[in-house]
Amino acid sequence: MSSRRSILGSALDALPAPTDPLRELFEACKIGDAARVKKLITPQTVNARDTAGRKSTPLHFAAGYGRREVVEILIAAGAALQARDDGGLQPLHNACSFGHADVVRALLSAGAAPTARDNWGYTPLHEAAAKGKVDVCIALLQHGADPNIRNTEGKTPLDLADPATRPVLTGEYCAAEVLEAARSGADERLAALLTPLNVNVHAADGRRSTPLHLAAGYNRARAVRLLLQRGADVHAKDKGGLVPLHNACSYGHYEVTELLVRAGADVNATDLWAFTPLHEAASKARLEDNSI
Repeated sequence: MSSRRSILGSALDALPAPTDPLRELFEACKIGDAARVKKLITPQTVNARDTAGRKSTPLHFAAGYGRREVVEILIAAGAALQARDDGGLQPLHNACSFGHADVVRALLSAGAAPTARDNWGYTPLHEAAAKGKVDVCIALLQHGADPNIRNTEGKTPLDLADPATRPVLTGEYCAAEVLEAARSGADERLAALLTPLNVNVHAADGRRSTPLHLAAGYNRARAVRLLLQRGADVHAKDKGGLVPLHNACSYGHYEVTELLVRAGADVNATDLWAFTPLHEAASKARLEDNSI
């Protein structure tokens, strides 16, 4: 079997011979000529294979060259998201390898598999991590990519990660920004930064709060909902042993308290001083919280 890197080196440059009737379609996908693609695409050609390279489809070319409009046209026309070239790469691998985050999101939203493996066991996350594509790694993780998958050499994406992407895969990426977004209720920023690997990050100083501790304590109900949807741990403890429910009860945030309880927060959780959330609410005369 040819080496993986030699295969990838010939990934996108080769096109069919000038006499090949499909050459114009592949060229249009490569350069992003949406009008030409619309004219040339048919049910018979939408998943055609190039004969000079890796047996790529039009979607492989459009994805690899970052042509989002063409990608969307091809998907609407029935392009196979899981089509594999000679190396086993799917269009998502190509988009990730070259760092086209907008195309990656379009493919994932259309149903591309974030855990697809090529002939060497590389997932799209391996590609993005190794190439230092931070935004792509975040998009993949937000759509369910598994950071623990090993390739045929036993390597995970973290093992291959470029210095730029390593913090994303350790959960340290933009930790301070995630915590501040949760504290301040900057919901759009929080949504953009959150991944399953940093949703429960602890502050490096102070009470070592998680984003959910801060959102709960500062009464950021929308942020709390978002964090819970993204997998925030309602049982996480800060430096004093407090869970997010302690914070919500201490400050009398009824809606947040209700959200946490519905998400499975332990109403009898104790901190280092054996205080429960009820102790917090009662000591602060939080009558509504006492009734939950």
